[in-house]
Amino acid sequence: MTQADVIAIDHHYDWSILPHPDQCLFWPQDGLAIAAVVAGHLRRVDHHAAIVLRTGALDDLAGMLPREVRQPVVAAQNSIDWVFMKGDPSVADRLHSVARAVSGLQALVADPMHWNEGSKWLKLPDTKWGEAALADVQVCHPPENTVAAYTAGTAWLRWFAHRILPFPSFLLADEWAANLLRLTVADFRSIVVSESPLSAMIRECLYEGELSELVASRWWRAGLDSIVDLLLLDAPADLPEAEALAEQMTIVHGGRVTTLAHNNPVVVIDSDYAPVDVTDASECVRLAPDFWPSFAQEPWTSFEEMQDDPSLRKMVARGDRLRSDRGGIR
Repeated sequence: MTQADVIAIDHHYDWSILPHPDQCLFWPQDGLAIAAVVAGHLRRVDHHAAIVLRTGALDDLAGMLPREVRQPVVAAQNSIDWVFMKGDPSVADRLHSVARAVSGLQALVADPMHWNEGSKWLKLPDTKWGEAALADVQVCHPPENTVAAYTAGTAWLRWFAHRILPFPSFLLADEWAANLLRLTVADFRSIVVSESPLSAMIRECLYEGELSELVASRWWRAGLDSIVDLLLLDAPADLPEAEALAEQMTIVHGGRVTTLAHNNPVVVIDSDYAPVDVTDASECVRLAPDFWPSFAQEPWTSFEEMQDDPSLRKMVARGDRLRSDRGGIR
């Protein structure tokens, strides 16, 4: 156990086939209880392997938790690093990715002079926007000093897996990345897979650091911001931003690019925290969902989504409750 970088524990055990004491304190009920026992042994020998759970019953384990964040939230609430679903064909590769992430962290934390906001672990590209990206990382309050050293990087690993990958912060999922460029998700993905110069610019912003295998594509926000700034720099000053971006992206892409017509487009989420649409902010309200980090981009939902899903009403941020009433939601 003390040689492992990651320890995977099954969720379900049939204790009826093995003799065990009747008193509950003398035998672990399930894999989560075993994980707590294993964590105690790891602390005793000062070893910092990641502990992950393998389960075939995530729905039962997660209960009413929002579907988009069930794995990180279940992991966070049970003091483990990640939850893997049995039957996932990529689970072996993802387990190896966690092991590599742990190993890489331990070496870096042991050499704080070369930590630099975790840039090597994050595999930050050597670009002009690199410093802006590291500033964005620090805004998200990573445990990179005393706590990181005390846990040999485990705290950083959990912060990144539980708080960064699932939410739009310095890394963005396709929906938020597309919106930043004022593109539909379909157009964004179409451009990315093309061979145009614009595609090359965007692909340079792809996150390829540790734990990238745990989720779908993530993009460096600082890199996408730099693309917008660069394009607008060459655009006529009298054009509205959306038109200017469309004109410049069309030139660089070598094919027609259309931008979103909204004045202030925002990504709309549903009660499962899944991005479902892009709408103008004037037709939306801000939310304050459980577990959503304060440093992440503000979550929004539309009046229409609230009409169809009353549970969103409970999430409306205090400052927007009057607006939600004006939007006809009672």
